[in-house]
Amino acid sequence: MISVADLSYAYPGRSPVLRNVSFSIPSGVHIAIMGSNGSGKTTLALLLKGLLQPSSGIIEVDGFTCKDDISHFEVMKRVGLVFQNPDNTIVSTTVERELAFGMENLGISTDEMKSRIDFALVRFDLERYRQTNPANLSGGEKQRCALAAVMVMHPSYLILDEPTSLLDPGGKQNILRSIRESVEQGATAIHITQFVEEARMADRVIILKDSGICLDGVPGEVLVSGNQFRSCDVHANIASCMSENLPDQNVLIHQNSKVFSSKPLVKLTDVGHIYNLNTPFKKQALSGISISFLSGSSTALLGPSGSGKTTLLEIAAGITAFTSGTVDIEGKPLKAMAFQFPEDQIFGETLDDYICFGPRNIGIDEKDLADIVSHALMEVGLDPETYHFRDPFSLSGGEQRRIALAGVLAMQPDMLILDEPIAGLDRFGMEIVIGFLENYIKMGGTLFFSTHDFEVAHRLAHFTAVLCDGRLETYGSTHEVFNKSPWIQSLLENLT
Repeated sequence: MISVADLSYAYPGRSPVLRNVSFSIPSGVHIAIMGSNGSGKTTLALLLKGLLQPSSGIIEVDGFTCKDDISHFEVMKRVGLVFQNPDNTIVSTTVERELAFGMENLGISTDEMKSRIDFALVRFDLERYRQTNPANLSGGEKQRCALAAVMVMHPSYLILDEPTSLLDPGGKQNILRSIRESVEQGATAIHITQFVEEARMADRVIILKDSGICLDGVPGEVLVSGNQFRSCDVHANIASCMSENLPDQNVLIHQNSKVFSSKPLVKLTDVGHIYNLNTPFKKQALSGISISFLSGSSTALLGPSGSGKTTLLEIAAGITAFTSGTVDIEGKPLKAMAFQFPEDQIFGETLDDYICFGPRNIGIDEKDLADIVSHALMEVGLDPETYHFRDPFSLSGGEQRRIALAGVLAMQPDMLILDEPIAGLDRFGMEIVIGFLENYIKMGGTLFFSTHDFEVAHRLAHFTAVLCDGRLETYGSTHEVFNKSPWIQSLLENLT
């Protein structure tokens, strides 16, 4: 059992993220933890794992409290944590070694390790990557690897911090099935999620707000608590790619009678990319990609994890060099990109430093910078007075994602390239970002974005491209693609 009594935690120089929180979690149950970005979900996970120590109060895991090295080891052994960003956990040079690392530290026998690794590689669809460096995997593949590396240790308590946010619908189903199986085998799953449909699978839901617990109970009561539920800033997630019902086609943006320029703003012709070219580890990431982006249009990029989406976005943004084909850009550089993991691009001691960097380097007058920063923060729903001088690394994952977008917006680009722009956002943040992007397109901006979320693709995209195994499977108007893409049709059949 995990027992939490009067738990409080504050980061240095800040007010408490959690204050006087008490609850207990028995063995063998599935707990969902929800709450808005910045409500303390990840902090709670780190405290339960023993990676942070309470400012006050007590956490006991099977009677151990982390008060000394021996009890700390016992807690670390019993509690497995899958981080929101899988890059934070990679320690080995092959996937096989990554899965073995934790078990070696637990003293598990070689034969048992091999058996568990073989099973996990198949279970998480990683067998073909056994000898691949995890750093070379896609974001979704890294997430599956991180999950496998924790689950092969068979922890008594499994904490998963938004484990499905980077995965395609099929990958999500597999992870949710793995959670169910772990609980059936006696483990306790503590599942942090923004998705109401995932929380409904749990035995119990805890919702955090204002440094404490807002609601705590069975899903059938907590998730239908009307105004009280809405007051906790958690809503049914309109952008869930697991939704069975797509939006009414009469309100889809791609059916609007918008006229685009006939001359592409950016045009990719027969583009290919090979990672680690001229080495034994070369990997063909993209082959023969031809796609154009008309000024004022919006294009969604869909496809399974590892299909090459991030690579294609980076080539379109000029971040990654293509190894074959051509890329034509009309005039001077027009684009700005927000990465899949916002912490990859955030730097500086304050948000002011970070957001000013881009505009300053493209020659925007210094006297205009303060207004530009304030406007960019407001566009992503963050109060300038509160956030101007915040340390960017003190923010939650969802807040960092919005700040990364603010840094891009401050450069006033004619084209935005976004990698999973709504992943990890709560309902409020999601609506802010989607609303901004809808307005950006309406005002003539050109958008190219990846997503695993079918509803967001419908809501934002005039055109949709589907990548599979590094090739363009289907491309056309969003309505046409959803009707004829074999990959999408296969997913919809499996989810209904």
